[in-house]
Amino acid sequence: MSSSLIDKGLAFALFARRTIAENSHIIGTMAQNKNQKVFLDLSKLANEIGIDVDQGQEMKRISSDLIYTSFNRQIKPTLMLRAKKTLPHQLLLRHDTVAFVGLTHDSLAGVFRKAISEVPGKTWSSVYICYTADSLMGAFVSPNLVDANAEDEVEDFRKKKLASKTDLSALLTHCVDELHFYEVNHHCFFGSWFGWREEGGYIHISPSVWGVDVKLCPSQSYTWEPDHAPSPDYNAFRQGIENVIERASSYSTELEPRYHVLQKS
Repeated sequence: MSSSLIDKGLAFALFARRTIAENSHIIGTMAQNKNQKVFLDLSKLANEIGIDVDQGQEMKRISSDLIYTSFNRQIKPTLMLRAKKTLPHQLLLRHDTVAFVGLTHDSLAGVFRKAISEVPGKTWSSVYICYTADSLMGAFVSPNLVDANAEDEVEDFRKKKLASKTDLSALLTHCVDELHFYEVNHHCFFGSWFGWREEGGYIHISPSVWGVDVKLCPSQSYTWEPDHAPSPDYNAFRQGIENVIERASSYSTELEPRYHVLQKS
């Protein structure tokens, strides 16, 4: 294989790897993994025959502006949860074990409904839904409210939490093997976990910021890439959710333990 051909292949793989459209969620993620593998394989071959990956003629033709712009798109995970934390139903369709830690989860049932409407008959092995304990809700009221209005907002949080639990319980009873509800009594952050125990897992974390609406707080996401070891950050958040949902957890209390086993046909 000529060095010119390898050089062109490297350039094409780099270009494709950095220009995956963010709105092509599932296809984009698969293509990203494939292009990355091709690029690594070509890079290895180039090194073996003495081609400088960074100095090839075709590589130079990719302008610095294009690389910078595309790289900025690349570092935003294709499936990153958006500013208002509306969980993408595509992740629910890809994974059978999911967990959520939030304030009221008032929009979560709608996301499950969207997933179920697209794939009727979809089921999950385990779903863990963790709400913020009532005793902690006062920390999330708007900072400019007077005491009376702050109490009203906390009460609104409680009503939304109860309505969410009722709605999710009815919706998921026949879709989940094991459905668990918790109250988290030691707050660190909010987040969602999708298939976190195995390769391909996806973890989204959103720390709360003092006096900022929880739906507008910044966030970050972590993935366990196939054929790679999970990062230390991924492992920390993976261990964190396990600590919350374990039977003897000191961080949460299970609400009405519920184990619904689906009837297998």
